[in-house]
Amino acid sequence: MLRVPWRGTGTSRRIHDELLSNREEKQVSLLVNPLAGDGKVKALYEAWGYAQVSLQQPTPDGPVLTAMLRAL
Repeated sequence: MLRVPWRGTGTSRRIHDELLSNREEKQVSLLVNPLAGDGKVKALYEAWGYAQVSLQQPTPDGPVLTAMLRAL
């Protein structure tokens, strides 16, 4: 498997945190496909403090997505 040089360096977390650093909202939400990366993407967001709140299917023929929420 080819690994990108920045993978595992915390770069994604730093970008994520910077994007949210000056927000006035008290919480942030996102939708993630729980099958993405064999579940690793959802697990990453959970490690960053997000919690699953519901399942959503935005379109009838689309995947069922996990709605996640995190306090800011």
